[in-house]
Amino acid sequence: MKNSIAVYALHICICTAFILLPYVFSSTGTFLRFPDFSNGHDRTYFGIYFVLLIFFYFNYFYLIPQLYFHDKRFLYVIILVLMLLFFLWISNFVDRPLNEILSAMGSYNGPLQKVSHSTTAPKPAQDEHTILVYIIGVLSSLFFSINKRLQETEREKIAAELSLLKAQINPHFLFNTLNSIYSLSIRKDDRASDCIVQLAELMRYIMNNANDNMIDLSKEIEYISNYISLQKSRLEETAQINYMVNGNMIGKKITPLILISFIENAFKHGVNPEENSEIDILIEVTGQELKLLVYNRKVHSVQAESGMGMRNTIERLGHLYPDHKLEIANLDKSYSVKLTMEL
Repeated sequence: MKNSIAVYALHICICTAFILLPYVFSSTGTFLRFPDFSNGHDRTYFGIYFVLLIFFYFNYFYLIPQLYFHDKRFLYVIILVLMLLFFLWISNFVDRPLNEILSAMGSYNGPLQKVSHSTTAPKPAQDEHTILVYIIGVLSSLFFSINKRLQETEREKIAAELSLLKAQINPHFLFNTLNSIYSLSIRKDDRASDCIVQLAELMRYIMNNANDNMIDLSKEIEYISNYISLQKSRLEETAQINYMVNGNMIGKKITPLILISFIENAFKHGVNPEENSEIDILIEVTGQELKLLVYNRKVHSVQAESGMGMRNTIERLGHLYPDHKLEIANLDKSYSVKLTMEL
């Protein structure tokens, strides 16, 4: 709402400044004066600028979208030429009745057809000025329209990319989690049924919330906690997992599934039943700032390359949180991620 008011206020200021432009540094020596409608020059130029202003918005909101962007450019050019001729005609039309009024007031030194040079600009100069302002208005509206069209195209492209990235992340997560449950079922572990229930809750979250632009941070943290609980059930004592959440989550929003890939990567590449595996996860919220720290000790199964989920998440961060800070430390014996982002 505030943004809309600010935009309308900006348009009003620009339109006012445009109409008053001919009266800046006027011949009277003052920096700015308001139009005097008893003066032929002021009356004519006020009418020209006012009509040109209306045409600017008509061109921006109707002619360009309906004709120029729909490959009807020849018709668009014809309309522009006709409108220019109309403006040249109306610039004279506005001046004619005024001449008669000035004549009745005794402002003329001669016949009705002659006008004092102090009241009306020479006809050629007036037409040249009208043509110049008209061309500037047409080019400006074209520039703003094309720029807006490019921005909309870019937003649509980013939205399509994000949808694709989400579609790639979800099957990736499902594949890893099913492997975890499979390990439990192989060992005839009774917790396998509980893990299936947990997985159902996780997938319900993905189905209901993954396509939302923003979601409550508390729900995202609950989703991550369920995922870690599921991994603890699978790994039992073969891995030391330290998980901690600090800070106030109330009223905070976050893009869904933006953190899970960093955590998932630690479990995927930092766990080996034959070695001492260690994973540390810290989520800390301070004001509107969120910090995610993920650390895992390297084991023999660790791969140097980041997985698909990691690459996709890094791309999403670039689109949605361009001011984020991501530090990845790939050392000889450990791998850690530090992410800082504004919610």
